[in-house]
Amino acid sequence: MENLVGSSIENGVGRIIIDRPARRNAMDKDMRSAFAATLESFDADPAVRAILISGAGGHFCSGADVGQFGAETIASSRRRMKQGGLRIATLLASTDKPTIAAVDGVAYGLGWAIALGCDIVLAGRGARFSMPFAKLGLVADSGSAYHLTRLLGPLRAKELLFTARTLTVEEALSMGLVSRLFDSEILEEEALAMAVDLASGPTLAFAMMKHLVDRSISPRIDAFLRDEALISPQMRFTADFAEGTSAFRENRPARFTGE
Repeated sequence: MENLVGSSIENGVGRIIIDRPARRNAMDKDMRSAFAATLESFDADPAVRAILISGAGGHFCSGADVGQFGAETIASSRRRMKQGGLRIATLLASTDKPTIAAVDGVAYGLGWAIALGCDIVLAGRGARFSMPFAKLGLVADSGSAYHLTRLLGPLRAKELLFTARTLTVEEALSMGLVSRLFDSEILEEEALAMAVDLASGPTLAFAMMKHLVDRSISPRIDAFLRDEALISPQMRFTADFAEGTSAFRENRPARFTGE
């Protein structure tokens, strides 16, 4: 299989590049597995002191490749999710190393969840964000509901999740969903410079800071992700999911029945 998740280590920075520009970096099953495996490797490697995640071709990640979903059972869906989005969310939450997302273009669904799971989100002026799960009759996964609720509170989080609307980068910045904004042309340069700076910093202190911030708000993400692993797979067996995916492929409004 073509390598669609690039990685490298330099100056203490482990870089992950989602590289499937023809699909706006939509991640299929193998890519999600490779992404998680790379995160796991970086977490265990003492040469990696900070992690930088970005996308190729002007986009961050348009989410999971919904066209790949085939015949499944709830049990097989749970297994797939545990090796994909849930594994990625867990690794981002558990690593002691500073994580930076450099986001331009689209960050939808899984893509936005990955960015939300990072410690710092740097964005280019072309960035836009959405959780389109409701359009497919699904619940938000990969820890996205957890992160949005912690960052925005229940009221604003539910509005974004229910409407699946797209945020401009200026809206995301004003809501506290983006750390800093840069011109797209210098985003990668600025993100790498910050990652190198963090890699040369007091990484043990950073790890303890992450621990304290995480403990400051309940519930912990590991308990949340266990609930998500029970709920999310079941949604793929509803009539609304079948209708939502058909409407997506046929480029028409979905006709949901709530079943």
